[in-house]
Amino acid sequence: MGFDLRSVIPRIVDEVKPSVVSIITRRLEVDDWLNVTPAMGVGTGFFIDEEHVLTANHVIQGASELTVITSDGDEHPGEVLGADPEFDTAILRVRGVRAKPVALGDSDKLRVGEPVIAIGYPLGLLGEPTVTLGVISAIGRTIRTPDGITLEGLIQTDAAINPGNSGGPLLNLDGEVVGINTAIIMGAQGIGFAVPINLAKLSVDEILRYGRIIRPRLGIYGTNLTKPMARYYRIAVDKGVLVVRVLAGSPADDAGIRPGDVITHIDDTELTSVFQLRIYLARKFMEGQRSFVVTIVRGRTRYKLKVEL
Repeated sequence: MGFDLRSVIPRIVDEVKPSVVSIITRRLEVDDWLNVTPAMGVGTGFFIDEEHVLTANHVIQGASELTVITSDGDEHPGEVLGADPEFDTAILRVRGVRAKPVALGDSDKLRVGEPVIAIGYPLGLLGEPTVTLGVISAIGRTIRTPDGITLEGLIQTDAAINPGNSGGPLLNLDGEVVGINTAIIMGAQGIGFAVPINLAKLSVDEILRYGRIIRPRLGIYGTNLTKPMARYYRIAVDKGVLVVRVLAGSPADDAGIRPGDVITHIDDTELTSVFQLRIYLARKFMEGQRSFVVTIVRGRTRYKLKVEL
């Protein structure tokens, strides 16, 4: 069909490379003898406009000083504008660069088996960034970080991601960023993860608009309903969000949602997971929507309830 990876990948790398930066962090740590010592960390980021760099939260977390090194070797101080541990994203401001931004893609369109490219500065190696090629191994993955944070909805890829690659772009073959490389599983072979760029866009919009993360809360603790659960508890439906607990005085409580209810739809969107519900609310909330209609199943009766966030 005239499609040649030998020419496509080098072209994408040449276009994106000037937008990718190395991030050097310095932080103070306390050793076992209570001595305060400086420690250095490394990561990767990329420009999303002329002065803002998107990276992973864990790259800059706890840093007292940040240095951003551009592809031409110039060093610039970085200022943290905001961070979102829930999505492992952070925004830095780098003044006086006027860099070329990357193109952001649509991670909702990703398919398992699709080729992807990871670019970054692994192990603190400066100079030319490292490029690795792989495929999307899975989507919608959930992992727990060493800090105890649960990251949901991740892209799994077999493109090599090494320490220092975190915060770098995961690209499709159109040269668009579809994810932020975020984690590797120690001891595993060929498994890496990236935050979907559509999730990162929520963080970016909130930080640049409000200066902090603002997330709507429905006020429930829920779990993903599965067919085995539905059979065991004799629930009339076999997918949706099973409400385990409702916080007193919350929007869910005011709307009449009760423990044991199954939320099957939010507005006209069918639900299959708690994560899907959270992301839907966050996206619509950023668009200015404050009123939602939830469809619940209670026993064998279906209700529609209006929720004001």
